[in-house]
Amino acid sequence: MTLINPINLPISLSGLEVNAVREDAELLEISATSTQTTARCPDCHRDSNQVHSYYTRAPADLPISDRRIRLLLTVKRFRCRNLDCARSTFVESLPHLVAKSARRTKRLDTALEAIAFALGGQAGSRLTPQLNMPVSGDTLLRLIRNSHVTDQDKPEVIGADDWAKCRGRVYGTILVDLERRRAIELLPDRKAETLADWLRTHPSVKIVARDRSSEYARGISMGAPQAFQVADRWHLLVNLREALERLLDRLRPAFGSLVTSSIQENPVLRLRHRSRETELATQERQRCRKALHTDIHQLLQGGYAIRVIARQLNKSPMTIYKYLSMPEFPQNIARKKRPSILDPHRDYLSQRWEAGCRNASQLWREIQVMGYPGTRRQVLRWAYERRDIPSSTTPKKYLEQPPQEQPLLSSIRIPPKQLLLPVARRLVWLFLLPDSKLEPEDLNLRDQLLNHPVLAQACTLALNFQHLVRESQPQEFEGWLQKCETSGIPEFMNL
Repeated sequence: MTLINPINLPISLSGLEVNAVREDAELLEISATSTQTTARCPDCHRDSNQVHSYYTRAPADLPISDRRIRLLLTVKRFRCRNLDCARSTFVESLPHLVAKSARRTKRLDTALEAIAFALGGQAGSRLTPQLNMPVSGDTLLRLIRNSHVTDQDKPEVIGADDWAKCRGRVYGTILVDLERRRAIELLPDRKAETLADWLRTHPSVKIVARDRSSEYARGISMGAPQAFQVADRWHLLVNLREALERLLDRLRPAFGSLVTSSIQENPVLRLRHRSRETELATQERQRCRKALHTDIHQLLQGGYAIRVIARQLNKSPMTIYKYLSMPEFPQNIARKKRPSILDPHRDYLSQRWEAGCRNASQLWREIQVMGYPGTRRQVLRWAYERRDIPSSTTPKKYLEQPPQEQPLLSSIRIPPKQLLLPVARRLVWLFLLPDSKLEPEDLNLRDQLLNHPVLAQACTLALNFQHLVRESQPQEFEGWLQKCETSGIPEFMNL
């Protein structure tokens, strides 16, 4: 390190006298001595001016420019002059700068705490070295646990929603102060009694935003009967989407006559090479879902109640309602390919393929030199989909087909006039997303489906609701509800 002349530093070191500043390429080391002549004993609270000894502390401080800061603080140890005090010596404190026994200054801890709350442990630990404040993820988590978050004694507008401890199995409840935009409590479960107990200890709550859970509604009524319950915006839009999905399932049989032959002759279907075991497993899952659809409709026609059907088939009532909303079992189709890191190199790969290079590993090595960051697996899949004749290394499971079995999906030829529409949870986005986020073929399909008068009416209602929610126009809500009630569409009349 090189010694530089003491200067007026752009940091606060009140109560300290800077002696020297040493620097190297990555670190500034600031030596300073305490100027306090007296200190107070932490036990008997008497002042003392009798110095026992000196020692050095070396806490890290906030970085300056592109360099880390380390303080070398020479502080005093004083003798306690009170003969009745159990403590004979004590160290002078620097409460404005660094806590007792701390390895970092308070202002550095404050900055790291903000990063920890914003990003968490692992993500924060990846950022801090870039800011010249390197710490581990565990350190950031300790800062969160040791932080003293001031409690808001009287939250008035809160939101209640569930959060997953173990997705699909164990859930808790998160409570958020919507005025201050921060979480205030995590409850261990979603029971009405637990929520009610918390609300009883916070009588200041006036408004609770929640989903349509009956447990939350009951808990709020028991614990805060004075509170006004509202549905939050996100759940309102989700309920709208689910209603439109149920309508699409119900109207699916009528869509066949609306789509022109050009759409039917080019179905949105892209088959991938898969092993025989994978194909048979896919067929088996689809067969089970179709059998479940048939069983549910037959039991309903037999006069069984929804809950009886759910118990008999070991399914949830929501699953039963979902299948009952589909008069016909929907045909699954392949998803559209998403953007890939292989896309910038497809033209080069196609040129090399046409030139006769059929070695996928060789193609992978060539595009690696051109900057391709991915693995060989994607190139192998790309090459395999273009092979007309299997290579000598192709596994038998991709070649053999046992006799007297149903043909694999890869050998099925779909008749030109058979209509294959996406399932409702994918089809619904054609009507909810803006035109700028849809492909030309999606726009064409949507325009043809909107020739159905009921679907066109429902889409108008859905778009109107999206607008009034996103533009915060509550005065339009009553009029929109009246339109739903007079529309004659069951899915919207029951919203």
